[in-house]
Amino acid sequence: MEQPLVSCVEILEQLTPVLPAVLNAYRVPEPRAQEIVDDACRTLLAKRRLRYQDPEGWLLRTIIESCRKEAEEDPELRLEPGSGTA
Repeated sequence: MEQPLVSCVEILEQLTPVLPAVLNAYRVPEPRAQEIVDDACRTLLAKRRLRYQDPEGWLLRTIIESCRKEAEEDPELRLEPGSGTA
């Protein structure tokens, strides 16, 4: 049986407790963070099958991967070893 279709807004509401921590961990600036989330949502909507197969997990993994790539490409976003907060 197929799962009911969930909107991107509903998925983002479910991820609200986690997303700020992810975006802050990678030190992604707010405008770029919004672009990352928007791009991931557009991709999710374009790929119909993803909307039925753990869309929350897929969206979160996609956002984390985009943040990771962003941090690798921008040396200012990289954390220095030992400079993280406890």
